[in-house]
Amino acid sequence: MGLFGKKKKQNVKLILPENAKCSRCGRKIRKGMKFDYIDGKLYCEKCSRAKRDWDLLELFALLDDD
Repeated sequence: MGLFGKKKKQNVKLILPENAKCSRCGRKIRKGMKFDYIDGKLYCEKCSRAKRDWDLLELFALLDDD
């Protein structure tokens, strides 16, 4: 493959414990719900989107800190 070639997306299955909760809001994460692992913590879809946005803002602030 070339430098910008498409790669196959890997299907990774995670087994969540029954008491899986979001690290930020505490919402219970059930089977079929969308979730993300960020920095070793489990986040629901809403909180993971907010965390990614916040991390991006922090990065821009660091880059703009000239």
